Order: sequence, then C-alpha cells, then structure tokens
Amino acid sequence: MIFCIRIKLRMNIHHVLFFCFLSALQDGNTGLVNAINLYAGAEGGNGSVSCHLTSSGSTKFFCKGECKEEGILIKTDGVTAQSGRYNIRYKDGSSGRRNVTVTFTQLIKSDSGRYRCGLGGSSVPDSYRDFDVIITDAATLDENTRFSRAGTVGGSVTGGCLNTVYGSRKFFCKDECKQEGDILVETEENRAQNGRYSIEYREGSVHGLYVTITQLKKSDTGRYRCGYGRASSPNSSYTFQIIVVDGEFYI
Repeated sequence: MIFCIRIKLRMNIHHVLFFCFLSALQDGNTGLVNAINLYAGAEGGNGSVSCHLTSSGSTKFFCKGECKEEGILIKTDGVTAQSGRYNIRYKDGSSGRRNVTVTFTQLIKSDSGRYRCGLGGSSVPDSYRDFDVIITDAATLDENTRFSRAGTVGGSVTGGCLNTVYGSRKFFCKDECKQEGDILVETEENRAQNGRYSIEYREGSVHGLYVTITQLKKSDTGRYRCGYGRASSPNSSYTFQIIVVDGEFYI
C-alpha cells in the first residue's frame, strides 16, 4: 500500500481475487514502484488481507504505517474487534502458524497507503506483515467488490496456490487451461521454468505450491489457475486474477 492523498495512475485494470506478489516500496514520498504485497480495491467496495504470522503474542494489531500511536487502527487482545470501517479477526493455524485477517469496508480513495497487521506485546507487534493498497474507481475493477492482487510493470509476482491438495504433477496456466497455448508450465518436478513463468513446490511452506511471473507487462493482467494434476483436468486447483499497473503514484 501507499500513502496517498492524490493518486495518479496510468492503468487499464481487470478485476482480481487474491495472489501474493513480491516487489519493493520506494523510500520517501516520491511514489511507489514495485510495491510489496500490492492490492487494488474498488471505491465503495470491501477488501480483506490475511496475515500468516509466527509470534505467540496475544495482542493483535492493524495499523496504517508502522504501528506508531497515531497509525493504529485496531489493537486488541480479543479474537475479533471492529473500529469504524475496519475489522480484525484472529484464528490459530496449523504448525504453530497464526492468522490475522484484516478487513476494510466501504473503501474510499484515502485508504490508499501502506498497512501492517501483526501480533505481539501490548505496545508493538513482534511478528507482522506489511502490505500496500491502491483504491481506484469501481468501474476500473468491473463488478469486483473485493481486493484484487496487483503488480507493477517490470516487477515480479509470486503467489501461493491456496487450498490445493498435493500431487506429483503440477501446472500453471492462464485463463481456463482449455487450450494448449493457455498452459504456461506443466511438470512433475518440484521446480520448473518456462520463460517469464515458473512453478515451485516448497515443502512445509504455508501454501506448498507457488507460481511466479517476472518482468510483468500490462498484458499479464487476467485470470490464472495453478494446482496439481493435468492442466486440462486438474485434481486440485486454485483460480486467481492479476492486475498489472504502471506503479507511478504521487502524494
């Protein structure tokens, strides 16, 4: 997310669900290029982000910025809490992981910015995740009222294939995987690459299977599928969408 009062975007966006992206946020107030965990939201819609954490702290945080006093939106020892348009929900995960899900409702343009969700002691989170949000016109994201994952032109995107069940054969494709040209990577190896596209199985990780697109282009905007089995007839799969934006944002 980026802290913005005025946002200047040059983009043609499609609607998206959720996917994890890697990039880096520029320091200072000059703008955002290659944001960390970047999400796009439609003005007037809602959006949720799940943070998978390892801290055993009992206090849950949802902040704009670095959880300094004025930026704390919610701080609670409870399982759920709400403050105005913001909500936080905690759930124990598997293998010692803990999940903090934060939700925005009735999104407005000034919600654009960098946020942090975390767990820790009473003053600051010991374990946290930062993410960036862009709020754009509702028409830009079609009928989507949820957060869409976004990446910037020239950057990279890496995302987990959620809720999939392991199998030896793995695939990554664009659109519905119905045509041979849709298949980006298909392999029985734990790691494979085809040009700008790659797939990797990470044993013991949160999602297990991850896919990556590098050197992002505007034309990468669209719907994707990843999972196990054959691409044309998957045993287990996850469908998501990606938005690629120009990454020029000004305060």
